[in-house]
Amino acid sequence: MSRPLDGQVALVTGAGSGLGAEVAGRLAQQGAAVGVNGRSEQEVAGTIERITSSGGRAVAAVGDVADPEDVQRFVHAVDEQLGGLHIVVNNAGLQNETPFLELDLAEWRAQLAVDLDGAFLVASAACRLMAGRGGGVVVNVTSVHEHQPRPGFAAYCTAKAGLGMLTQCMARELAPHGIRVVSVAPGAIETPIQGQRSEAERREQEAGIPAGRLGLPSEVAALVAYLVSPAAAYISGTSVVIDGGLMTQVSLS
Repeated sequence: MSRPLDGQVALVTGAGSGLGAEVAGRLAQQGAAVGVNGRSEQEVAGTIERITSSGGRAVAAVGDVADPEDVQRFVHAVDEQLGGLHIVVNNAGLQNETPFLELDLAEWRAQLAVDLDGAFLVASAACRLMAGRGGGVVVNVTSVHEHQPRPGFAAYCTAKAGLGMLTQCMARELAPHGIRVVSVAPGAIETPIQGQRSEAERREQEAGIPAGRLGLPSEVAALVAYLVSPAAAYISGTSVVIDGGLMTQVSLS
């Protein structure tokens, strides 16, 4: 039986663990061959093993998304090794909490380099390939903080808001080339960073979510898999929020 992504090649950044690993695995289950990006071979080895042990195809796409030379190298390596490039999921991100009055230029630039510049660099390299071959799909993973501020996270929120606008600009310009571009904006998701919270902090966080719980990486991965599939061919230039109703609240903390 055919799967919706049979014959497609996907590149997922920041796919060594957490949400990125879940997305890479889901796209592989749907039939895509996957380039798994991370900063080292060791970082992506587990994700690749999970995909290949289930009969899928995956290769390492090692490099720093904020380094232009790295990006050119691993994007073209995935294209050459897997025989094309049809899907990009810009998932790699950096999230540090620093009060605004303590935020210096170095940290500001470090966050934007990964969260915004990195997505631009990967999308630019990939879309130049897609544009000459009939098109493709780019999914930029933003956050509910693309839309809502969060104290202590000025750099992160600004980067995600910028990435949301980049999604819209790309969608308008690249539509004639057959390239769709969509943002996915998760709320609080059960990823390793959540393990740093105390039980009391977690209960408080869950109480502020109408669904009463954190989202699962598998739920976000399922949304991404749908958005890159032919079933979503008419969806472009928008941000799809997946947050258990979090944004319906008056404030976010």
